[in-house]
Amino acid sequence: MKTATVGEIQKNFSRILKEIKTGEEIAVTKRGIPVAKITALGPKKEIDWPDFFNEAIELKGKPASEIVIEGREDRF
Repeated sequence: MKTATVGEIQKNFSRILKEIKTGEEIAVTKRGIPVAKITALGPKKEIDWPDFFNEAIELKGKPASEIVIEGREDRF
């Protein structure tokens, strides 16, 4: 396991994230004392996606495209 100080992580965050994605674990130290460990999250087996279609609200009135076209008609 690699170690890095809080300052090193702040300065090189994108590089550290790449290392974590490859499976590396990083111990975070502050003034030489380990305070945290950063590891990659394991893959989630099943994602609970919301049902956007059934939760959609039906709107009343004209579609926005018609309103825009009507607003532009007087320019032509």
